[in-house]
Amino acid sequence: MNKLLKSGFLAGFLLISASLMSKDRDFSISLGNVNSKTLNFEISNAKNVSLFVYNDIDGELFSEKLNTENSVSKSYDLNEFASGTYYLVAESETKVEKYRISITKNNVMEVDKTPVSVINKPEYTISDNMVKLHLSNTKNPVNISVMDFANNSYYNQTKQSANGELDLTFDLNRNTSENYIIRVEENGNIFNKIISLK
Repeated sequence: MNKLLKSGFLAGFLLISASLMSKDRDFSISLGNVNSKTLNFEISNAKNVSLFVYNDIDGELFSEKLNTENSVSKSYDLNEFASGTYYLVAESETKVEKYRISITKNNVMEVDKTPVSVINKPEYTISDNMVKLHLSNTKNPVNISVMDFANNSYYNQTKQSANGELDLTFDLNRNTSENYIIRVEENGNIFNKIISLK
């Protein structure tokens, strides 16, 4: 168990540096003015960003995947949408942002310019059998577990960070299992990562 988890200044420094670099390449959304029922916005660093519009009744209404490192201007025509609450979701490898869109019975559309939720996904750096896990902007206790495909548990701890940053390093044994699952859960959001040592 102790060999599985290693932490140290160098590992923390490497992960924090990687985290800062990843923030430079994170997408950002700037919502423009609402014109009738047309949603206008600009997204920067849009490489491998998926966009979804959905509501709780119908589920996903449409989606698209962007693949450019530049800024992209988008316009979504929502004239066919009935009154109700909808969400624009942008998701990359590192985070998920969700924006609320309200359409009133008078066909007036209002868009919250700040996201109703931002979820930072776990970031992994893998070198041979060493797996470094970095979590940023954690506000709640985080449960982290490591298991293999046969459900043997190798690590299961709940962590909370005073500054919102968590760094863990796992030394996974290839002789014990060729595949591991790292499960991260915070505030009902669950992320599973399969690590294959083949």
